[in-house]
Amino acid sequence: MPTTTIQQAEIEYHPDLQKWQARTKRRLERETLSKDLPPGFPAKLDSPLVWEGADIQGRYEWTYSLTEADVREVDAALLHFK
Repeated sequence: MPTTTIQQAEIEYHPDLQKWQARTKRRLERETLSKDLPPGFPAKLDSPLVWEGADIQGRYEWTYSLTEADVREVDAALLHFK
């Protein structure tokens, strides 16, 4: 019985743009990547949890501004582990 060896992509800790571009080009040339959704998946999501870029443009509620006390706490923690 023939066997297929699956090979892990050569992806390093620090991404290499040229390797990624070459790998993408190879995959696009060799593979037929379906763009269809699996059966049962909705074509469009409709929920209060769904957002688009325009919905959050100019709003920064998801960011947390560190206070001076926060910065001191982080610095102390870093010193502890150095």
